[in-house]
Amino acid sequence: MNLSLPILIGIGSNEQPERAVRQAEQALRDAFGEVTLSRILRTAPLDGRGPDYLNAVALVYSDKTPAELNTLLKTIEDRLGRQRQQPANAIPRIAIDLDLLLVGDICDDSLKLPAAELTERPFCLFPAAELLPEWRHPRHHATLRQLAEQAQTDKNSTSGYPLS
Repeated sequence: MNLSLPILIGIGSNEQPERAVRQAEQALRDAFGEVTLSRILRTAPLDGRGPDYLNAVALVYSDKTPAELNTLLKTIEDRLGRQRQQPANAIPRIAIDLDLLLVGDICDDSLKLPAAELTERPFCLFPAAELLPEWRHPRHHATLRQLAEQAQTDKNSTSGYPLS
């Protein structure tokens, strides 16, 4: 039996980010077929160093295992120019970053699912809530919409991102 699960993938880049996000979207489309992309957000780097990032979240459906998905995402990153080793003290330049945020209702600490970034980083949470508002987080026992609404009340977490 072939069961496709909803999968959310975080996309980020601060090196030619407009091009990189579109290339990542196309690579995901090539790998999964249909892709729904959230709004694209411009965000400051978490460490305050380097150029702004463009971030988005992609929704795809697949029956691949989390291990297969992580391998596929690393392959796409490599193909799109991701450099994993950067000199110490260098300003981070990220050609593309693809992060597995959730795979259906899988809740597994060893797999890091759902990813902590899903609720800890507004540039993941708000786009995820846009795509799967009724998905219930197994640890927080709330939907992504509820988590986003809660985060929106915290001025420090939203960075001015409007919740529709």
